[in-house]
Amino acid sequence: MEMSEISSIEALEERLNKIEQHVAEQDTEIYRLSKRVDVLLTAFQTQKLQLEALAEGGAGGSMPADEKPPHY
Repeated sequence: MEMSEISSIEALEERLNKIEQHVAEQDTEIYRLSKRVDVLLTAFQTQKLQLEALAEGGAGGSMPADEKPPHY
């Protein structure tokens, strides 16, 4: 092999290593973001259930959902 072929192969190997590192970093970030989305979805579902309970007059709510609040 010629020196130019060897340097071309080494350059390609270096680029491949950088791409593999970048892909690994992206995988880590996507995993971290998916865990964050899971936490947010759980919080959303909890709040949704709480709002539904309040709308149905649960949790000690004494005012119907369609009744206007008293003015101060």
